[in-house]
Amino acid sequence: MSATLRVRELSAPGRGAVSVLAVEGTGAAALLERLCGTRPPPAGGLALVHVREGGLELDEALLASHGPERYELQVHGSPPLVRRLLALSEAPAEALQPQRVEARALRLLEHARGAAAARMLLDQAEGALRRELADLAHASAGQRSETLLALAERARAARWLVEPARVVIAGPANAGKSTLFNVLLGEGRAIVHAAPGTTRDALREPAFLGAYPVWLHDTAGERPLAAGARGAQVEAEGQRRARLLVGSADLVLWLDPSGADPDARGRRLRSRAGRAALAAPDTLAALEEPEHARGRIAAIFRDEFGLPENPWTPGAGVPFELALAAQLAGLDPSLDPQAWMRALAQLLGAPGAGPNCLFGPDALS
Repeated sequence: MSATLRVRELSAPGRGAVSVLAVEGTGAAALLERLCGTRPPPAGGLALVHVREGGLELDEALLASHGPERYELQVHGSPPLVRRLLALSEAPAEALQPQRVEARALRLLEHARGAAAARMLLDQAEGALRRELADLAHASAGQRSETLLALAERARAARWLVEPARVVIAGPANAGKSTLFNVLLGEGRAIVHAAPGTTRDALREPAFLGAYPVWLHDTAGERPLAAGARGAQVEAEGQRRARLLVGSADLVLWLDPSGADPDARGRRLRSRAGRAALAAPDTLAALEEPEHARGRIAAIFRDEFGLPENPWTPGAGVPFELALAAQLAGLDPSLDPQAWMRALAQLLGAPGAGPNCLFGPDALS
């Protein structure tokens, strides 16, 4: 194992279906944890991960561990993506340097999905969070505690605006999964047919559940496969991938006409045709009542994560990064005004000079 952190391409350079990168050396595990938001698997293990940089999702990838500080990352074969990942080992320390919170919000704003995310990030880029916290400099400890609790609530919604959840539609074959997938997308992306086993691979598309952006997955249905049957090997691989996605999903929608409890974790939903079937609270008739299906799934999503229907309040400060939200939650509300402002400067980045400077070192004098 090399002592120096290095990211190198193992597959042939250029565009292709998959590019394989080796991540090796001191700090490899830490780099991957920062990129993927989770610890790498133990030696010999595999994990399906989201690769992110600065809150922006770059790709969905397969991460393999070959031992301490030796990993392989299989990403889609996009030359710009590969170049971006290869550059990470050249200046990893610089990549971790904190920026002003306004600059971080502006960077994420360029890639925001949906009006609520864009408006929330624009408010933060214009200083909403810094202003709201700075206004508490001379407030009581009780007032500060109340505001910090409100910020924590807003942070929960912001997480799913900035980092879209992975929502997986799973269940037995021929349960209406692809129909629901198409209805939630608003277009016929997946092939729908009465014959079981039509969907043999996982499909992934960006979608919205109300105001919240998500990555929506359609999966191959579960059913027994006869050994040696035509297409059985391909369908079995599709089922294996479906189970991987179910295991790593933020939310599983288990669709089953029988209403049986899912073997995997998830929200159980019945699939039925016709208006009469909608009496049961977890029954969907996606093809006949698409608006009802879209509204029901959006409500399930909000209920699962405790989210408001409207996640944007004009001008409100929002800790839009998980790490920042955790740091703010740990602030001591009883700090004196000068210490409070110093703590904010440390957490939010120095405000600097210029028209967007909201407070400086002499603001309280």
